[in-house]
Amino acid sequence: MIFPAPHTRETVASYGYRIARLSGLSSLPEMAYLFDLDLRALLMGDRHSVERLARYTGCDPAALGNGALDASNPRRLQLGADPRNKVMCAKDRFRFCPACLGNLADGNLRSACLARTDWLIDANHVCAEHEIRLMTITPRKASRIQPDLSSLVLQLTAAQKAMWQPDRPTSMECYIAERLGGMHAGRWIDDLQLDVIIHTAEVFGAMASRGANASWQDISPDERRQHGCVGADVLTKGPAAVKDFLHDQIGRGRHGNDYRKAFGKAFDQFYFRKDQSAYRPICEVMAEYVGENFRFTGQEKVFGILTRGIQPTTLRSLCKQHGIGTKITSLVLKAQYDIRAGESHVVDPALIAELAPKLKDLLNAQDAGRHLGICVEVLRTLIADQLLLPDFRFNNRMMGFRPETLDAFLGTWMAPTKIRKTRRKVACKPLTIFARAHRTRTSHVLLAADAAEVNFTYDRRKQGLGALGIAEKDSAAVLERLRIFPRNRAALASTASTGLKNHGKIQ
Repeated sequence: MIFPAPHTRETVASYGYRIARLSGLSSLPEMAYLFDLDLRALLMGDRHSVERLARYTGCDPAALGNGALDASNPRRLQLGADPRNKVMCAKDRFRFCPACLGNLADGNLRSACLARTDWLIDANHVCAEHEIRLMTITPRKASRIQPDLSSLVLQLTAAQKAMWQPDRPTSMECYIAERLGGMHAGRWIDDLQLDVIIHTAEVFGAMASRGANASWQDISPDERRQHGCVGADVLTKGPAAVKDFLHDQIGRGRHGNDYRKAFGKAFDQFYFRKDQSAYRPICEVMAEYVGENFRFTGQEKVFGILTRGIQPTTLRSLCKQHGIGTKITSLVLKAQYDIRAGESHVVDPALIAELAPKLKDLLNAQDAGRHLGICVEVLRTLIADQLLLPDFRFNNRMMGFRPETLDAFLGTWMAPTKIRKTRRKVACKPLTIFARAHRTRTSHVLLAADAAEVNFTYDRRKQGLGALGIAEKDSAAVLERLRIFPRNRAALASTASTGLKNHGKIQ
């Protein structure tokens, strides 16, 4: 038996076939039968089978382990002992470097390398050792693995005589050679699976070359090679470079908040692989980028990663976040800061956060009337007569009231000293009905009753000013005070507007 030294990254099938032919055997299965080896287990990289072959040949088992391939999946092969070196392999063609074959035409199999692991990778087009473009031949029968290379020797010998095409390896092909050679430079992608890196690099390169939404149909192998080179330059620089690349290609929410549309054709490439643990690091980087640059409420799963988007900046979203009214906030911005902002306009989040505690629980005129138990028209007469001053007044119709202000107003007129305490049923008329019956304002009736020192009766079934009433026996005193009450409503309204001129600014 003749046992030559194995070449770097030579597959077990190539090494076993060279042993068989140099020793006078016809094929690899005969060599496996002679050594009592399980051929399938050997080609799948079984540790015990590889160690037994290494013991027979007198070589280092690690040298053969680097060339072992996992044939359990027709398209996904594990190259070498490193479980992260998994790639996609075509089963209907065989690629080789003519320089690595050596003197195969002369029958010298000692120096010839018939198959290497880096030739099985679709993304590798150049022999890194000789800088020659790999040639391709088509076997007669497609196979998941090459258990016997005897049927290809004639084709390899004929193809070796063709003109060689020199070429320099790209950055992706150089990285593939480093990974298969066991070299690690401490980069973050060194911990990723090899086929994941290749696929991600090709997708990133297609985004840069064709655009995110361009068609990816009919991409030639040379174009795919250039795409992988562009993507490899991005991946080798780290996650920060990946985020910068995504910023250049998809921007910062330029399609609104729909990051799916921003990723274009590349979205499905990662979305349907998000559940694979090998793609998890890539998905985490992209999900982090989306969370830093796209706006969406709450938390959302981006490529399977729970991510919170950037803080909203529109007036509607900020008001919803702080629990304040959009309309009243818009009026405050216009009145105090001269900022005209609609619901969809972008505003300063810090400014809204500063206004939020002051505008929290602020009531408008309708809600304030319900709180006081009166209608809006009666509320406006109270404001016009300066009995009730709103906390904030932005125009003639938009006013803001704090609940504390309304409670203080009610406490003024519903004090125990002003409410008649009697258990007897007293004939009385509600305050608002009394004012309507005598064609006067409720505020005038309040002032007249206060000047006449008349105590109100209280109806427990109602709330606010609607619960106050005037007894029939006190009606004459109140009407007497109303006769001498000033009737110049224009002067009263002018006085009220002067008093409210500077009122309503949020301090």
